[in-house]
Amino acid sequence: MTNQQIHPVLGVGFGPANLSLAVTLEELGHGGTAHFIERADGFQWQEQQLLPGADIQNNPFRDLVMQRNQYSRYTFVNYLAEQGQLTDYLHLNAKFPLRREYAGYLGWAAEAFRGSVDYGQSATGLSLITGDDGGELFAVHTASGRRYLAETVVMGTGRSPRIPYPFQGFLGPDVFHSTQYLSAIEGLRDRRIRVAVVGASQSSIEIILDLLRRPNVEQVTSLHRGIGFRLKDTSPYSRQVFLPQFVDYFHPLPSETKQRMREELRSINYAACDQDVIDQLVTVQREYELAGSDRLRMVPFSETAEITRAPGGEHRLRVRDVNHATEQTLDADVIILGTGFRDFGTGPNDEPYHPLLEGIAHRFPLDRVGVPVVARDYSIELTAQEHTPTPRRVYLNGLCEASHGMGDAGALAMLSARSSDIAESLVGKGERTDERPLVAGALR
Repeated sequence: MTNQQIHPVLGVGFGPANLSLAVTLEELGHGGTAHFIERADGFQWQEQQLLPGADIQNNPFRDLVMQRNQYSRYTFVNYLAEQGQLTDYLHLNAKFPLRREYAGYLGWAAEAFRGSVDYGQSATGLSLITGDDGGELFAVHTASGRRYLAETVVMGTGRSPRIPYPFQGFLGPDVFHSTQYLSAIEGLRDRRIRVAVVGASQSSIEIILDLLRRPNVEQVTSLHRGIGFRLKDTSPYSRQVFLPQFVDYFHPLPSETKQRMREELRSINYAACDQDVIDQLVTVQREYELAGSDRLRMVPFSETAEITRAPGGEHRLRVRDVNHATEQTLDADVIILGTGFRDFGTGPNDEPYHPLLEGIAHRFPLDRVGVPVVARDYSIELTAQEHTPTPRRVYLNGLCEASHGMGDAGALAMLSARSSDIAESLVGKGERTDERPLVAGALR
Protein backbone atom coordinates (compact mmCIF):
# COMPACT_ATOMS: atom_id res chain seq x y z
CA MET A 1 0.00 0.00 0.00
CA THR A 2 3.02 2.27 0.34
CA ASN A 3 2.70 5.50 -1.65
CA GLN A 4 -0.77 4.61 -2.93
CA GLN A 5 -3.19 7.50 -2.75
CA ILE A 6 -5.98 7.26 -0.18
CA HIS A 7 -9.10 9.16 -1.18
CA PRO A 8 -11.15 10.72 1.63
CA VAL A 9 -14.27 9.93 -0.42
CA LEU A 10 -14.45 7.66 -3.45
CA GLY A 11 -17.61 7.67 -5.54
CA VAL A 12 -18.36 4.51 -7.50
CA GLY A 13 -20.32 5.50 -10.58
CA PHE A 14 -20.65 8.99 -12.01
CA GLY A 15 -24.22 9.36 -13.17
CA PRO A 16 -26.62 12.10 -12.04
CA ALA A 17 -26.56 10.98 -8.37
CA ASN A 18 -22.83 11.30 -7.82
CA LEU A 19 -22.62 14.24 -10.23
CA SER A 20 -25.06 16.10 -7.99
CA LEU A 21 -22.92 15.15 -4.99
CA ALA A 22 -19.82 16.53 -6.73
CA VAL A 23 -21.65 19.81 -7.35
CA THR A 24 -22.80 19.99 -3.74
CA LEU A 25 -19.35 19.33 -2.31
CA GLU A 26 -17.83 21.99 -4.56
CA GLU A 27 -20.39 24.57 -3.50
CA LEU A 28 -19.90 23.70 0.16
CA GLY A 29 -16.22 24.51 -0.28
CA HIS A 30 -15.04 20.87 -0.31
CA GLY A 31 -14.49 20.40 -4.02
CA GLY A 32 -11.35 18.31 -3.62
CA THR A 33 -12.86 15.89 -1.12
CA ALA A 34 -14.22 13.27 -3.51
CA HIS A 35 -12.84 11.33 -6.44
CA PHE A 36 -15.01 9.18 -8.73
CA ILE A 37 -14.68 6.17 -10.98
CA GLU A 38 -17.07 5.38 -13.83
CA ARG A 39 -17.21 2.32 -16.06
CA ALA A 40 -18.25 4.24 -19.21
CA ASP A 41 -15.59 5.96 -21.30
CA GLY A 42 -17.27 9.33 -20.74
CA PHE A 43 -20.27 10.80 -19.02
CA GLN A 44 -23.57 9.35 -20.15
CA TRP A 45 -27.13 9.27 -18.91
CA GLN A 46 -29.83 6.92 -20.15
CA GLU A 47 -27.89 6.52 -23.35
CA GLN A 48 -29.91 3.42 -24.24
CA GLN A 49 -33.23 5.25 -23.85
CA LEU A 50 -32.54 8.46 -25.79
CA LEU A 51 -35.42 7.77 -28.15
CA PRO A 52 -36.98 10.31 -30.51
CA GLY A 53 -39.54 12.44 -28.69
CA ALA A 54 -38.92 10.92 -25.24
CA ASP A 55 -38.99 13.42 -22.37
CA ILE A 56 -37.71 13.29 -18.80
CA GLN A 57 -41.06 13.18 -16.89
CA ASN A 58 -39.64 15.59 -14.32
CA ASN A 59 -39.87 19.31 -13.70
CA PRO A 60 -36.57 20.51 -15.17
CA PHE A 61 -36.05 22.98 -12.33
CA ARG A 62 -35.70 20.06 -9.93
CA ASP A 63 -32.24 19.57 -11.33
CA LEU A 64 -28.78 18.86 -9.92
CA VAL A 65 -28.84 21.85 -7.61
CA MET A 66 -31.82 24.23 -7.86
CA GLN A 67 -33.66 23.21 -4.67
CA ARG A 68 -30.49 23.75 -2.68
CA ASN A 69 -28.87 26.72 -4.38
CA GLN A 70 -30.85 28.74 -6.89
CA TYR A 71 -27.76 30.88 -7.61
CA SER A 72 -25.64 27.95 -8.75
CA ARG A 73 -24.03 27.96 -12.17
CA TYR A 74 -25.07 24.29 -12.49
CA THR A 75 -28.82 24.87 -12.85
CA PHE A 76 -30.66 23.74 -15.96
CA VAL A 77 -31.69 27.35 -16.62
CA ASN A 78 -28.08 28.50 -16.58
CA TYR A 79 -27.16 25.67 -18.95
CA LEU A 80 -29.78 26.84 -21.42
CA ALA A 81 -28.57 30.43 -21.07
CA GLU A 82 -24.92 29.50 -21.63
CA GLN A 83 -25.88 27.47 -24.71
CA GLY A 84 -27.93 30.35 -26.09
CA GLN A 85 -31.05 28.14 -25.94
CA LEU A 86 -33.09 29.71 -23.16
CA THR A 87 -35.42 31.73 -25.39
CA ASP A 88 -35.93 28.80 -27.77
CA TYR A 89 -36.70 26.46 -24.86
CA LEU A 90 -39.23 28.85 -23.36
CA HIS A 91 -40.83 29.32 -26.76
CA LEU A 92 -41.56 25.58 -26.97
CA ASN A 93 -43.91 25.82 -24.00
CA ALA A 94 -43.16 22.15 -23.29
CA LYS A 95 -44.15 20.64 -19.96
CA PHE A 96 -40.95 18.59 -19.79
CA PRO A 97 -37.71 18.86 -21.77
CA LEU A 98 -36.67 16.18 -24.20
CA ARG A 99 -34.56 13.45 -22.67
CA ARG A 100 -31.79 14.17 -25.17
CA GLU A 101 -31.74 17.83 -24.14
CA TYR A 102 -31.50 16.96 -20.45
CA ALA A 103 -28.71 14.51 -21.20
CA GLY A 104 -26.89 17.44 -22.77
CA TYR A 105 -27.37 19.47 -19.59
CA LEU A 106 -26.02 16.69 -17.38
CA GLY A 107 -23.04 16.13 -19.66
CA TRP A 108 -22.29 19.86 -19.62
CA ALA A 109 -22.28 19.87 -15.81
CA ALA A 110 -20.15 16.72 -15.67
CA GLU A 111 -17.48 18.29 -17.85
CA ALA A 112 -16.58 20.66 -15.00
CA PHE A 113 -15.53 17.64 -12.91
CA ARG A 114 -13.56 15.74 -15.53
CA GLY A 115 -10.39 16.05 -13.44
CA SER A 116 -12.11 14.28 -10.53
CA VAL A 117 -13.34 11.27 -12.52
CA ASP A 118 -11.51 8.24 -13.85
CA TYR A 119 -13.63 7.06 -16.77
CA GLY A 120 -13.31 3.56 -18.18
CA GLN A 121 -12.90 2.03 -14.72
CA SER A 122 -15.52 -0.62 -14.02
CA ALA A 123 -15.72 -1.54 -10.34
CA THR A 124 -15.85 -5.29 -9.71
CA GLY A 125 -16.00 -5.35 -5.91
CA LEU A 126 -15.17 -3.79 -2.56
CA SER A 127 -13.11 -5.14 0.29
CA LEU A 128 -11.62 -3.89 3.55
CA ILE A 129 -7.91 -3.73 4.23
CA THR A 130 -5.79 -2.54 7.15
CA GLY A 131 -3.98 0.74 6.56
CA ASP A 132 -0.51 1.71 7.70
CA ASP A 133 -1.97 3.32 10.80
CA GLY A 134 -3.85 0.17 11.76
CA GLY A 135 -7.24 1.53 10.74
CA GLU A 136 -9.44 0.11 8.02
CA LEU A 137 -9.71 1.34 4.46
CA PHE A 138 -11.99 0.45 1.59
CA ALA A 139 -10.32 -1.13 -1.42
CA VAL A 140 -12.32 -0.79 -4.64
CA HIS A 141 -11.19 -3.20 -7.34
CA THR A 142 -11.76 -2.61 -11.06
CA ALA A 143 -11.87 -4.79 -14.16
CA SER A 144 -8.65 -3.19 -15.44
CA GLY A 145 -6.75 -4.46 -12.37
CA ARG A 146 -6.56 -1.12 -10.61
CA ARG A 147 -7.23 -0.76 -6.92
CA TYR A 148 -8.51 2.43 -5.30
CA LEU A 149 -8.21 3.06 -1.57
CA ALA A 150 -10.67 5.23 0.30
CA GLU A 151 -11.78 6.16 3.77
CA THR A 152 -15.42 6.39 2.65
CA VAL A 153 -17.22 5.03 -0.41
CA VAL A 154 -20.35 6.49 -2.04
CA MET A 155 -22.17 4.02 -4.27
CA GLY A 156 -23.87 5.79 -7.18
CA THR A 157 -24.15 2.87 -9.58
CA GLY A 158 -27.91 2.70 -10.00
CA ARG A 159 -29.94 -0.38 -9.14
CA SER A 160 -29.57 -3.85 -10.64
CA PRO A 161 -31.95 -4.69 -13.51
CA ARG A 162 -34.73 -7.10 -12.59
CA ILE A 163 -34.64 -10.19 -14.81
CA PRO A 164 -37.64 -12.49 -14.22
CA TYR A 165 -36.68 -16.11 -13.68
CA PRO A 166 -37.81 -17.62 -17.03
CA PHE A 167 -35.51 -15.24 -18.94
CA GLN A 168 -32.36 -15.56 -16.84
CA GLY A 169 -30.81 -18.39 -18.83
CA PHE A 170 -31.46 -16.73 -22.18
CA LEU A 171 -29.82 -13.31 -21.82
CA GLY A 172 -27.77 -12.33 -24.84
CA PRO A 173 -27.95 -10.33 -28.07
CA ASP A 174 -31.61 -11.23 -28.64
CA VAL A 175 -32.88 -11.29 -25.02
CA PHE A 176 -31.98 -8.17 -23.07
CA HIS A 177 -33.14 -5.60 -20.53
CA SER A 178 -34.42 -2.18 -21.60
CA THR A 179 -31.22 -0.60 -20.25
CA GLN A 180 -29.43 -2.13 -23.27
CA TYR A 181 -32.10 -1.24 -25.80
CA LEU A 182 -30.59 1.10 -28.39
CA SER A 183 -27.24 -0.59 -28.87
CA ALA A 184 -28.84 -4.05 -28.91
CA ILE A 185 -31.62 -3.17 -31.36
CA GLU A 186 -29.18 -1.35 -33.66
CA GLY A 187 -27.14 -4.56 -33.77
CA LEU A 188 -30.21 -6.31 -35.18
CA ARG A 189 -31.13 -3.73 -37.81
CA ASP A 190 -30.15 -5.99 -40.73
CA ARG A 191 -32.46 -8.81 -39.59
CA ARG A 192 -36.20 -9.16 -40.08
CA ILE A 193 -37.41 -9.70 -36.53
CA ARG A 194 -40.49 -10.30 -34.43
CA VAL A 195 -40.13 -8.74 -31.00
CA ALA A 196 -41.82 -9.44 -27.67
CA VAL A 197 -41.73 -6.60 -25.13
CA VAL A 198 -42.35 -7.72 -21.54
CA GLY A 199 -43.66 -5.16 -19.04
CA ALA A 200 -46.04 -2.22 -18.82
CA SER A 201 -43.64 0.53 -17.79
CA GLN A 202 -42.92 3.88 -19.41
CA SER A 203 -39.76 2.40 -20.93
CA SER A 204 -41.78 -0.50 -22.39
CA ILE A 205 -44.30 1.72 -24.16
CA GLU A 206 -41.54 4.01 -25.48
CA ILE A 207 -39.67 0.98 -26.81
CA ILE A 208 -42.80 -0.37 -28.52
CA LEU A 209 -43.38 2.97 -30.25
CA ASP A 210 -39.75 3.03 -31.38
CA LEU A 211 -39.89 -0.56 -32.65
CA LEU A 212 -42.95 0.21 -34.75
CA ARG A 213 -40.96 2.96 -36.51
CA ARG A 214 -38.29 0.45 -37.57
CA PRO A 215 -38.84 -1.15 -41.01
CA ASN A 216 -37.05 -4.39 -40.10
CA VAL A 217 -39.46 -5.10 -37.23
CA GLU A 218 -42.21 -7.33 -38.62
CA GLN A 219 -44.27 -7.68 -35.48
CA VAL A 220 -44.35 -6.40 -31.88
CA THR A 221 -46.05 -8.37 -29.11
CA SER A 222 -46.68 -6.53 -25.84
CA LEU A 223 -46.94 -8.80 -22.79
CA HIS A 224 -48.00 -7.57 -19.35
CA ARG A 225 -49.67 -8.91 -16.23
CA GLY A 226 -52.27 -6.14 -16.02
CA ILE A 227 -55.05 -4.91 -18.26
CA GLY A 228 -52.71 -2.78 -20.34
CA PHE A 229 -50.70 0.39 -20.11
CA ARG A 230 -52.10 2.35 -17.17
CA LEU A 231 -51.97 6.09 -16.68
CA LYS A 232 -49.39 7.26 -14.17
CA ASP A 233 -50.69 8.91 -11.01
CA THR A 234 -49.41 12.46 -11.40
CA SER A 235 -51.52 14.13 -8.73
CA PRO A 236 -49.52 16.70 -6.74
CA TYR A 237 -50.72 14.93 -3.61
CA SER A 238 -49.43 11.54 -4.72
CA ARG A 239 -46.17 12.96 -6.00
CA GLN A 240 -45.31 14.20 -2.55
CA VAL A 241 -43.29 10.98 -2.43
CA PHE A 242 -40.63 12.94 -4.33
CA LEU A 243 -40.31 15.61 -1.64
CA PRO A 244 -37.62 15.58 1.07
CA GLN A 245 -40.34 15.84 3.72
CA PHE A 246 -41.69 12.47 2.65
CA VAL A 247 -38.31 10.86 3.30
CA ASP A 248 -38.43 12.21 6.85
CA TYR A 249 -41.88 10.66 7.28
CA PHE A 250 -41.08 7.35 5.57
CA HIS A 251 -37.63 6.46 6.87
CA PRO A 252 -38.52 5.76 10.55
CA LEU A 253 -41.43 3.42 9.69
CA PRO A 254 -41.24 -0.35 10.30
CA SER A 255 -40.29 -2.48 7.29
CA GLU A 256 -43.76 -3.98 6.99
CA THR A 257 -45.38 -0.55 6.91
CA LYS A 258 -42.91 0.67 4.31
CA GLN A 259 -43.68 -2.29 2.08
CA ARG A 260 -47.43 -1.71 2.40
CA MET A 261 -47.06 1.98 1.53
CA ARG A 262 -44.91 1.21 -1.47
CA GLU A 263 -47.55 -1.14 -2.84
CA GLU A 264 -50.27 1.45 -2.25
CA LEU A 265 -48.26 4.14 -4.05
CA ARG A 266 -46.96 1.93 -6.85
CA SER A 267 -48.91 3.60 -9.67
CA ILE A 268 -47.00 6.84 -9.11
CA ASN A 269 -43.86 5.39 -10.66
CA TYR A 270 -44.27 1.73 -11.70
CA ALA A 271 -46.15 -0.15 -14.43
CA ALA A 272 -47.68 3.17 -15.43
CA CYS A 273 -47.12 5.63 -18.25
CA ASP A 274 -47.65 9.24 -19.26
CA GLN A 275 -50.78 10.25 -21.14
CA ASP A 276 -48.94 11.35 -24.28
CA VAL A 277 -47.33 7.97 -25.03
CA ILE A 278 -50.53 6.10 -24.17
CA ASP A 279 -52.39 8.29 -26.67
CA GLN A 280 -49.72 7.66 -29.29
CA LEU A 281 -49.83 3.89 -28.87
CA VAL A 282 -53.60 3.53 -28.83
CA THR A 283 -53.78 5.60 -32.02
CA VAL A 284 -51.19 3.41 -33.72
CA GLN A 285 -53.01 0.30 -32.47
CA ARG A 286 -56.27 1.56 -33.97
CA GLU A 287 -54.56 2.25 -37.31
CA TYR A 288 -53.34 -1.35 -37.48
CA GLU A 289 -56.78 -2.66 -36.51
CA LEU A 290 -58.45 -0.66 -39.29
CA ALA A 291 -55.90 -2.00 -41.75
CA GLY A 292 -56.45 -5.58 -40.59
CA SER A 293 -52.79 -5.85 -39.56
CA ASP A 294 -51.42 -7.90 -36.67
CA ARG A 295 -48.10 -6.04 -36.59
CA LEU A 296 -48.94 -4.93 -33.03
CA ARG A 297 -50.34 -7.54 -30.65
CA MET A 298 -51.43 -6.72 -27.10
CA VAL A 299 -51.48 -9.68 -24.69
CA PRO A 300 -52.76 -8.47 -21.29
CA PHE A 301 -53.15 -10.42 -18.02
CA SER A 302 -50.23 -12.64 -19.05
CA GLU A 303 -46.99 -13.94 -17.62
CA THR A 304 -44.27 -16.03 -19.22
CA ALA A 305 -44.10 -19.49 -17.65
CA GLU A 306 -41.36 -20.97 -19.82
CA ILE A 307 -39.05 -20.21 -22.74
CA THR A 308 -37.63 -22.75 -25.18
CA ARG A 309 -35.91 -22.61 -28.53
CA ALA A 310 -38.23 -23.33 -31.44
CA PRO A 311 -37.03 -25.42 -34.42
CA GLY A 312 -36.39 -22.29 -36.46
CA GLY A 313 -34.12 -20.82 -33.75
CA GLU A 314 -36.63 -18.29 -32.46
CA HIS A 315 -37.75 -18.12 -28.84
CA ARG A 316 -40.96 -19.94 -27.98
CA LEU A 317 -42.77 -18.46 -25.00
CA ARG A 318 -45.36 -20.41 -23.03
CA VAL A 319 -47.60 -17.64 -21.79
CA ARG A 320 -50.17 -18.10 -19.03
CA ASP A 321 -53.26 -15.97 -18.40
CA VAL A 322 -52.92 -14.90 -14.76
CA ASN A 323 -56.70 -15.04 -14.17
CA HIS A 324 -57.96 -18.03 -16.17
CA ALA A 325 -54.73 -20.07 -15.98
CA THR A 326 -55.11 -20.82 -19.70
CA GLU A 327 -51.97 -20.97 -21.80
CA GLN A 328 -50.85 -20.05 -25.29
CA THR A 329 -47.60 -20.25 -27.20
CA LEU A 330 -45.96 -17.23 -28.81
CA ASP A 331 -42.82 -17.07 -30.95
CA ALA A 332 -40.41 -14.13 -31.02
CA ASP A 333 -36.95 -13.60 -32.44
CA VAL A 334 -36.12 -10.92 -29.87
CA ILE A 335 -37.31 -10.40 -26.30
CA ILE A 336 -36.95 -7.04 -24.54
CA LEU A 337 -37.48 -6.84 -20.79
CA GLY A 338 -39.03 -3.62 -19.51
CA THR A 339 -39.20 -5.22 -16.09
CA GLY A 340 -37.65 -2.54 -13.90
CA PHE A 341 -35.02 -2.84 -11.20
CA ARG A 342 -34.34 -4.75 -8.02
CA ASP A 343 -34.76 -3.22 -4.57
CA PHE A 344 -33.04 -4.14 -1.33
CA GLY A 345 -35.15 -6.73 0.44
CA THR A 346 -35.89 -10.40 0.90
CA GLY A 347 -38.68 -10.83 -1.68
CA PRO A 348 -38.34 -12.96 -4.84
CA ASN A 349 -37.55 -9.90 -6.97
CA ASP A 350 -35.26 -8.24 -4.41
CA GLU A 351 -31.59 -8.45 -3.55
CA PRO A 352 -30.21 -8.00 -0.03
CA TYR A 353 -27.66 -5.43 -1.26
CA HIS A 354 -25.99 -4.34 -4.47
CA PRO A 355 -23.70 -7.12 -5.84
CA LEU A 356 -20.64 -4.84 -5.65
CA LEU A 357 -21.03 -4.78 -1.86
CA GLU A 358 -20.63 -8.55 -1.44
CA GLY A 359 -17.09 -8.23 -0.08
CA ILE A 360 -18.15 -6.04 2.85
CA ALA A 361 -21.68 -7.31 3.42
CA HIS A 362 -20.62 -9.44 6.40
CA ARG A 363 -20.09 -6.18 8.28
CA PHE A 364 -23.53 -4.71 7.58
CA PRO A 365 -25.92 -4.25 10.50
CA LEU A 366 -29.20 -6.00 9.67
CA ASP A 367 -32.79 -5.33 10.67
CA ARG A 368 -35.00 -8.11 11.95
CA VAL A 369 -35.90 -9.29 8.44
CA GLY A 370 -32.26 -9.48 7.38
CA VAL A 371 -31.94 -6.30 5.31
CA PRO A 372 -29.02 -3.88 5.85
CA VAL A 373 -29.86 -0.92 8.08
CA VAL A 374 -29.49 2.33 6.12
CA ALA A 375 -29.38 5.53 8.16
CA ARG A 376 -31.33 8.67 7.28
CA ASP A 377 -28.17 10.16 5.74
CA TYR A 378 -28.07 7.20 3.30
CA SER A 379 -25.11 5.55 5.03
CA ILE A 380 -24.48 2.04 6.28
CA GLU A 381 -22.11 2.10 9.23
CA LEU A 382 -20.11 -1.11 9.25
CA THR A 383 -20.08 -3.06 12.49
CA ALA A 384 -17.01 -2.29 14.55
CA GLN A 385 -14.20 -4.77 15.08
CA GLU A 386 -11.96 -5.01 18.12
CA HIS A 387 -9.03 -3.50 16.26
CA THR A 388 -11.20 -0.89 14.45
CA PRO A 389 -13.12 1.03 17.09
CA THR A 390 -14.10 3.73 14.56
CA PRO A 391 -16.07 1.93 11.85
CA ARG A 392 -16.16 3.01 8.23
CA ARG A 393 -19.31 4.01 6.37
CA VAL A 394 -20.52 3.35 2.84
CA TYR A 395 -23.18 5.65 1.38
CA LEU A 396 -25.88 4.52 -1.03
CA ASN A 397 -26.64 7.37 -3.42
CA GLY A 398 -29.81 6.43 -5.29
CA LEU A 399 -30.16 2.82 -4.10
CA CYS A 400 -32.45 3.28 -1.12
CA GLU A 401 -36.06 3.05 -2.27
CA ALA A 402 -36.84 0.33 0.27
CA SER A 403 -35.56 2.42 3.20
CA HIS A 404 -36.14 6.01 2.02
CA GLY A 405 -39.12 5.80 -0.32
CA MET A 406 -39.93 6.23 -3.98
CA GLY A 407 -37.83 9.37 -4.34
CA ASP A 408 -34.83 7.04 -4.51
CA ALA A 409 -36.24 5.09 -7.46
CA GLY A 410 -33.92 6.75 -9.97
CA ALA A 411 -35.94 9.95 -9.78
CA LEU A 412 -34.22 13.18 -10.78
CA ALA A 413 -36.49 15.09 -8.41
CA MET A 414 -34.55 14.08 -5.29
CA LEU A 415 -31.01 14.62 -6.61
CA SER A 416 -30.17 17.90 -4.91
CA ALA A 417 -31.91 17.06 -1.63
CA ARG A 418 -30.21 13.67 -1.33
CA SER A 419 -26.79 14.99 -2.29
CA SER A 420 -27.17 17.69 0.36
CA ASP A 421 -27.93 15.08 3.01
CA ILE A 422 -24.94 12.97 2.00
CA ALA A 423 -22.54 15.90 1.62
CA GLU A 424 -23.44 17.38 5.00
CA SER A 425 -22.95 13.96 6.58
CA LEU A 426 -19.57 13.58 4.90
CA VAL A 427 -18.11 16.96 5.77
CA GLY A 428 -20.47 18.55 8.28
CA LYS A 429 -22.34 21.73 7.47
CA GLY A 430 -19.19 23.27 6.10
CA GLU A 431 -18.67 26.92 5.35
CA ARG A 432 -19.93 28.64 2.26
CA THR A 433 -17.34 30.09 -0.07
CA ASP A 434 -19.69 33.00 -0.82
CA GLU A 435 -22.37 34.90 1.06
CA ARG A 436 -25.40 33.49 -0.73
CA PRO A 437 -27.70 31.12 1.13
CA LEU A 438 -27.15 27.39 0.72
CA VAL A 439 -30.86 26.78 1.25
CA ALA A 440 -33.52 29.21 0.08
CA GLY A 441 -36.89 27.86 1.08
CA ALA A 442 -36.20 24.23 0.17
CA LEU A 443 -35.34 21.20 2.27
CA ARG A 444 -37.35 22.45 5.20
